[in-house]
Amino acid sequence: MSTSLRWSRLFRLRDTAVSLHPLQATKIVRPSLLSHCATLLLCILSPSSLYAAQHNTQSQALTLPHDIYAEKRQQFLTLEEKLRTYSRRRINDFNGEIYALADYPLYPYLLRLKLERTMSINTKRDVEQFLHDYHEQPVSYGLRYQWLNYLASRNHQRAFLDSYRSGMGAKLTCTSLNYRLQNGEPAEQVLRDVDTLWLHGQSQPDECDPLFVKWKKAGLMSPAMVIKRIEIAAKEKNRRIIPYLKRQLPASDQYIADIWLSVTRNVSSVQKKGLFPLKNKQSEIEALVWSLEKLAWQQPTLAAEVYARYEHKGIFSAAQRHVINRAIALSYTLEKSPQAHDWLEKAHAPGASDDITLWHVAHLLRTKQFDEVVRIIESAPETLKNKANYRYWLARSLEQSGQPMRATVLYQLLAKERHYYGFMASAHINASPSLKNNPAPKNSSAIAKLAVTPATLRAVEFFRLNRSTEARREWYYLLSHIPNGQITDAGILAYEWGLYDQAISSFARSGYWDDVERRFPLAFNDVFSEKAEAHNISTSFAMAIARRESSFRSDAVSPVGAAGLMQLMPGTAKYVAQTKVSQSQLFDVNDNVEFGVQYLRYLMDKLDNNPVLVSASYNAGWRKVLEWLPVNEALPVDIWIENIPYKETRAYVKAVMAYQHIYEQQLGSSNNIFPQLTSDMIPSADAVSTHPVTGVMQLAPK
Repeated sequence: MSTSLRWSRLFRLRDTAVSLHPLQATKIVRPSLLSHCATLLLCILSPSSLYAAQHNTQSQALTLPHDIYAEKRQQFLTLEEKLRTYSRRRINDFNGEIYALADYPLYPYLLRLKLERTMSINTKRDVEQFLHDYHEQPVSYGLRYQWLNYLASRNHQRAFLDSYRSGMGAKLTCTSLNYRLQNGEPAEQVLRDVDTLWLHGQSQPDECDPLFVKWKKAGLMSPAMVIKRIEIAAKEKNRRIIPYLKRQLPASDQYIADIWLSVTRNVSSVQKKGLFPLKNKQSEIEALVWSLEKLAWQQPTLAAEVYARYEHKGIFSAAQRHVINRAIALSYTLEKSPQAHDWLEKAHAPGASDDITLWHVAHLLRTKQFDEVVRIIESAPETLKNKANYRYWLARSLEQSGQPMRATVLYQLLAKERHYYGFMASAHINASPSLKNNPAPKNSSAIAKLAVTPATLRAVEFFRLNRSTEARREWYYLLSHIPNGQITDAGILAYEWGLYDQAISSFARSGYWDDVERRFPLAFNDVFSEKAEAHNISTSFAMAIARRESSFRSDAVSPVGAAGLMQLMPGTAKYVAQTKVSQSQLFDVNDNVEFGVQYLRYLMDKLDNNPVLVSASYNAGWRKVLEWLPVNEALPVDIWIENIPYKETRAYVKAVMAYQHIYEQQLGSSNNIFPQLTSDMIPSADAVSTHPVTGVMQLAPK
């Protein structure tokens, strides 16, 4: 027996000697150590010490007091480096060192690394056992994919089929289907699985080509299947594949490919009268509806003209009419065009999407048609009518329509709720906003047990190692594999350790919304207070922005590259700092808050110290916000917010305003911004001038 096999069997025997409960994946934990952990972890991992481990702005090694894993952590790092860098033939020399760390939380990651470095057909049993033992756990993520690619590269067909699982991507799926055919499985059974591979908008891997050939020879590549793929490819903006697919169609149907090529090249070509002969109505109408919807967002008047040409023919279904009417109506509404009213009325029909009601109400509010707002909301389905925004706007419109008593009753009910509309409602009746703070009860015994589950210990170790991605992956796994009743306990645990973003996500997952203190933690309070005071920015406003942007995750990075607590783009940070800013600086709490608060000050100076315009600008950019100013006359703040064109920015502004009030209370202040929000106006573009040099917005003299 080889040394490698002997050690792998020894690991396996030792691992399987105890329970395989998902949260006990690091199975070799001595009972004495567990009891030691239970009494020590909650006291030695203080919020300040663990938070320092997560957010080590000095990039120096941390040594926490009474750290039971300090020595083994260093051994882990040393061994991990050896397993990554030493030659493959030397990997088995480290089996003893791996085994010596069997009671360290990250032990499975050493096994994973060893398997990756020694992967061969001879380690099949070890790989499969590992995938079984650590099924669905973060340590196993991606390993099966690596293993299958290795087996495919060496044509180990039987081993591949044994290890393959569905959902592994097109390349491996096609490989598995090819192997099944080569191993004698009936073609009619295998080729049934090709349909989903075919119906894809992008070119599929080369491994799929032999399957498609067999699938076509079996008569399964029908014209309908080809046309469907053309539609999918066109909608995914992959025009390159359409000429190939056109050749797979009979001559009588090839014109459908030409339609899609024409409208994807220039959507306005939908107006060509000969483009849609309506021979194959179903396929043509699919292209026609798609084109009209796209054209509506660019040229709604042209879209409306073309739509009218075909509408009287009765070729559109009710669902297709909803799609076209919605696009034209919303496009006119966002442009604030005179045609918006009529098209919103037309689009606001039974079966229409909910956002038609939303924008119909917003349009009527902007044009001060409050009686119509009452009519629309009172005739809405109960599911919509009971939402906070519609209850608020019904009250607001009743108030404007001379029905103050009905409005007050609605305001009073809404003011009991903790959100933007509840806070606005409270201001209308001169009541104090309700925070409804009801801290989650703390079960110390349950939390102590949760603190020493292997998943928790692994997450903590990764946080100590400043490997936040792996740490959060383990934390999310923990939340997914504990009873729902314990998720709130996990939120309390994360909060007490100073892992604030994990606390926020845990409470959100558990649905325990009323623990305001833990859901809106005073994270980095000293830093925010210092920077905000230095730049004359409200601390509560800066913290509200950070809470909304990153949930106080200092290493957060958005898909577009915004980084850190306050999610700053590198260019923005460079502009306010007047010097080059590195990514490590953006991840540094002190620097990130400094740059973020400087940027808020810049926006405040530019936008007449208006927090609503500033918060909208922080999300969408100040130039875009200036485009959204009312054209002819000022609008009340709440109506302007409701008419922000970007859904994300609308929600963002409402959240930041609500969060600012919550943070005022958390900071011990009695300030309430909402009475001012109910009385303030957003100035019209006509009333605003911009300084030719500084670009600062100024209200024109009255």
